[in-house]
Amino acid sequence: EGNGLAGTLPTELGHLSDLKFLYAEQGNMGGTIPTELGQLSNLLVLDLDYNYLTGPAIPPALYNLWSLVQLDVNDNLLTGTIDSAIGDLKNLRFLQVGRNPITGTIPEELGTLNLVLGGFENTLLTGIMPSSVCGDPSPGQLVADCAGEIPRLVCDCCSQCLETEQLAESNFNDR
Repeated sequence: EGNGLAGTLPTELGHLSDLKFLYAEQGNMGGTIPTELGQLSNLLVLDLDYNYLTGPAIPPALYNLWSLVQLDVNDNLLTGTIDSAIGDLKNLRFLQVGRNPITGTIPEELGTLNLVLGGFENTLLTGIMPSSVCGDPSPGQLVADCAGEIPRLVCDCCSQCLETEQLAESNFNDR
């Protein structure tokens, strides 16, 4: 189980201009997501889930990755918000930020993306999932904290709405 990687993501990764896939999931990586990754204009997949990364969930430099199809940073210790610049990532189809203590409201610009998979569960995000996210084609799986007496996130098309009991099982304090 896991990839055996530990330490921090080296900033030098930003010099690998032809890099298309960066998988560093399920490791013991800590520190922040290097802003230098924003220089990887050919990057299609950035998968950093199940680590111990801190800092902003989506560093501003990553909003320059217009080729990005998959961004997976779930199950870390990332904070901050999802910026409206998320709408600039027109090729993004898979966005997973769940199980991070990120805050703020869901940006309307998320609705400009044609997401196939979205994971927003066990976050502190609030607001209304843009109705265009539920459009045609609708996401194959869209998971959010949208159940309970007072949902933090309203999502009419979520394929899974986590119940209050599931939210209490959040792993924020387990790391």
